[in-house]
Amino acid sequence: MAQSARGSADFRARPFAVRESCEAERARIERLRVDDPIELQDIFNTSTALVDAAREGDVEELRRVVADAEEGELLRPFVLKAFLEVLKRASLELVRDFVHGGLPVEELEELSQSLHIVCEVTNRDNFSDAWRIVQLLSQGRLDINAPRSPDGWTPLCVACADACLPLVFKLIELEADPNVITRANMTPLALARERRDGDGEEQQEARGIISNMLRSYGAQENWKDALHRQKRPRAPKPAVPAGESVTVVGEDGTEIVSQTVSATHTRFAA
Repeated sequence: MAQSARGSADFRARPFAVRESCEAERARIERLRVDDPIELQDIFNTSTALVDAAREGDVEELRRVVADAEEGELLRPFVLKAFLEVLKRASLELVRDFVHGGLPVEELEELSQSLHIVCEVTNRDNFSDAWRIVQLLSQGRLDINAPRSPDGWTPLCVACADACLPLVFKLIELEADPNVITRANMTPLALARERRDGDGEEQQEARGIISNMLRSYGAQENWKDALHRQKRPRAPKPAVPAGESVTVVGEDGTEIVSQTVSATHTRFAA
């Protein structure tokens, strides 16, 4: 009884922690399919409700589902899917719930590209939450320089390709490597300089600013030069040169990014 009580207390404190292997969970489901299909349906209903609440970004409903759940009712595939949904929404509040609720992000292969997902969805409206999610997940959990398996892109590559100036700045602050090399032998600097058909005036200007910023950190455009640079000590953080500046302001009014810009004054406010 005491052991059961301790297990229940741990589940309440860390509802998303992994407590059984994938094989053990599947075996449990198969036993219930035969022995207690009603209980099995309850488990699937609870797990499905978790995903639905995550997809809708409904913080109150997701917390209600978790509070009402019994140990064993939050199946791993559904928990992972729910977490990916809150990443795609760049919901800082819900990401915190999962991480502080015991989800071992750093141990699960299915979540190894969580940083890439957040960087892909970062925009003007969600930037304030998005970069804080990146910060949360990269602090002792995920490698900020982990390459994406299909193309070898790191989160910095994603931000550079999207010309997301403030995100590039924050990733560099989090010690993202400006000289990583992708499978196609591209570097962050090369990706930043590669214009896209949908680029507007702001994106075009941001590409120039990002390129100058990366160069100030020793970034190389050619992959051979980048490879050579990787073998040298990283350049210290440069001083902001004189000139006009771009400022990104968070929802709380604090300055997030300050960096030299050109005469058209690119702005990116969260």
